[in-house]
Amino acid sequence: MNRRWMIAIGAVLAVAVIGVGTFNFVASKTEAVEGPAITLSADETDPEAFKLLYPAHYDSWAKTAEMHEPVLKYGSSEKKKSRLDQFPYMRTLWAGYGFSKEYNEARGHMYTLDDTLGGNGTEGTLRINEKTNLTCMYCKSAEVPGLIAQMGDAFFNTKLLEGDNQELFKHPISCSDCHNPTTMELRITRPALIEAMARIGKPVEKATRQEMRSLVCAQCHVEYFFNPNDANKVYFPWDKGFEPEDMYAYYEELGFSDWTHPQTGGGMLKAQHPEFEMFQGSVHQRAGLSCADCHMPYMTQGNTKISSHWLTSPFRTFEQSCTQCHKESFEEMGARVLHTQDRVKEALDRAGTANEAAILAIEKAIQAGVDEETLNKARALHREAQFYWDLASAENSFGFHNPQKFLETIADSIDLARQAELLVTQAMNGK
Repeated sequence: MNRRWMIAIGAVLAVAVIGVGTFNFVASKTEAVEGPAITLSADETDPEAFKLLYPAHYDSWAKTAEMHEPVLKYGSSEKKKSRLDQFPYMRTLWAGYGFSKEYNEARGHMYTLDDTLGGNGTEGTLRINEKTNLTCMYCKSAEVPGLIAQMGDAFFNTKLLEGDNQELFKHPISCSDCHNPTTMELRITRPALIEAMARIGKPVEKATRQEMRSLVCAQCHVEYFFNPNDANKVYFPWDKGFEPEDMYAYYEELGFSDWTHPQTGGGMLKAQHPEFEMFQGSVHQRAGLSCADCHMPYMTQGNTKISSHWLTSPFRTFEQSCTQCHKESFEEMGARVLHTQDRVKEALDRAGTANEAAILAIEKAIQAGVDEETLNKARALHREAQFYWDLASAENSFGFHNPQKFLETIADSIDLARQAELLVTQAMNGK
């Protein structure tokens, strides 16, 4: 073999080796599918089926079940922890409503069924009774979208405790709630979000992928109510805007109340968990970040890059979640966050105490025979005050998502509650 042929053969071998190396490098950056080729059905809800295709993503999602305490000071815990014991005034604020019986720290997505219906050594919530409809499971189970499609409006008016209805729900919030099982594309499965976004002129079908990385969370991490004017379906009160006063104005126009407070006789609003609304206008939202950027950061597991599905505090994934933009240390950032959260906690307690004082003052005024016109004015002030307190209290970041909006909302609550208290106190004193 002459020298020219030897050089040619060597070049071919070199290209082949480089090609194989390049293929292996690229392949190592893509999560491998384990087992035989699998195609999931469009109605698949079992997270174990998704595990076969995306084991690393599944493992990170399953970490939600790990026992842990708050990474800084505030936040969710694996163990059930009563907020009623931490904030005793809540029992007065929610008197006559289910939350006065039980209200615990939020736990991870894997506990949504256990904490509601009971199971795996966990007792179900005390807030369920014979009047509870399937609607309360709206953000508790992956089976919900299929049941709504099958049952239509009847889903929202069927009693949860009748017959075997609890058996309809088999899996907690998991993969299919946010991903199309066939294509794995992000999707919206809860009709309330689709309808709410359409009403404000921002249809979800036109959302960018970055917007979808927040909208999939906004299916559940929002303020909502069961609309008595539309088959008790789940509604988001965004028609007038995302601000606390916008949502309150919406409820006022609708004339909606969740319950009547037994001590004041006033119609009350129970806020849920408005993470999405509070995030609007925040420094991170204005910078173009989505919920997933901080709560589901990209991580490397071996040679595989995945979006973490742990869905936990960004301080548990500090390096991946925070240091992409911030250069401060964990200790420096933690101190800044705790400064904000401590201030919000202190303000929340002042607002809670102010609303409790308003309730007791109105109750005393009723007993003293204060005129109904004055009582109704005080009830209206207290209704708005407590709704603002509840929005800030029910939101799960203790102020971090939008410190300015939190403190402004709590300040409005304190002011309105004190106005209500002063109004009836002056009436009782003959002023």
